[in-house]
Amino acid sequence: MASTLKKRNGTLEFMRFVFCMTIFFYHIGKYTYGSPSLNKGVFLALFPHGAMGVEFFFLLTGVFLAQSLDKQLQRAEKKTNVFADTGKYFWKKYISTFPQHIVAFAVLFGVMVLIHWDMPNWSAWDRFCSAIPSLFLVQMTGFMGSPLNHIEWYLSAMLIAILIVYFLCRLNFKVVTRYVAPVASVGLLVWMCCEFPSLTGVTRPMYIGGEMFIYKGDIRALAEILLGTFGYSLGRYGLAPLSDKAGKSVRIVLTVLEWVMYIGAVVITLLTLPYGWEYGALAFIFGGVLLSFSGLTYSGTIFDNETCYFLGKITLPVYLSQLSAIYATNYYLKDYDNGFKVWAIVVFTAISSAITMIAGDAIAKLFTKKNKQKAA
Repeated sequence: MASTLKKRNGTLEFMRFVFCMTIFFYHIGKYTYGSPSLNKGVFLALFPHGAMGVEFFFLLTGVFLAQSLDKQLQRAEKKTNVFADTGKYFWKKYISTFPQHIVAFAVLFGVMVLIHWDMPNWSAWDRFCSAIPSLFLVQMTGFMGSPLNHIEWYLSAMLIAILIVYFLCRLNFKVVTRYVAPVASVGLLVWMCCEFPSLTGVTRPMYIGGEMFIYKGDIRALAEILLGTFGYSLGRYGLAPLSDKAGKSVRIVLTVLEWVMYIGAVVITLLTLPYGWEYGALAFIFGGVLLSFSGLTYSGTIFDNETCYFLGKITLPVYLSQLSAIYATNYYLKDYDNGFKVWAIVVFTAISSAITMIAGDAIAKLFTKKNKQKAA
């Protein structure tokens, strides 16, 4: 049980990096080689379903949301305001993301200005104004504009879902995480499965009575963050109490099963399987996360180390920085072969990610210092 309450879970941090890489190489393949056909048989490709990595991050957000709230409720000596608690948690998540986001936004905007500098019909000011909703991470509320870093839809949808899910869990943690969350999340996923051939997809509008009310990406975030809160409840109160009773053989079997789940999900992202397989990959990811969090496997003995913690830490700057590297490479190195461009994108992303992480951390520390001075 104790391993579920650790400050860092090395296995989950390592898998953050793995699924960040599936997203990264999916975008490299899409913008460099073009998306492979899914109608010409099953074969290995450059992560044709790599966008599925976002599902891991949504699930993990739900797990950590529930864990944070559960700890808060257990140590609270008196009742606190539901709206205030929700706002405080939302603001904490928003602020923790914003410094690195703003640095990556600035770097990408600079790249876009350089690329379009000589184009007479392109205006840096107009491009900046159209990207203002994404600058403040509100593009998935319906004020889409023209996002500069369009893959940041994930952050916007995540923040919207956090606001909803945290509020619901704060109203009645036990009922929501154990009963409402699994029913609601599965219901939303089944509905999406009936409506769309794929789980992935972001800006397709959803309609009620002929009027657009939300984007598909918002439904993905809501369903999977809810599922993550259920995963926390099941792992923390269903599986973790068994850790003292589980023998060596049981732990070995569960460890093998944990990695069968993860490897199965990654294999699906690598193959040109029909889109429906993405729902199967989500099930594998959920099973892997549940077992990693439960404390019933031996994976922690391998992955609970500073290297894995660091790999987990760099996933956000890598995610935010990849498009600037991809756009710059495909523009300035367009005459080179694709293999060379892939390596160039990896190198440029590493440089851009380092800038984003270092500058973002500096901004965050400056902001924290000013807040402490005001409090004093």
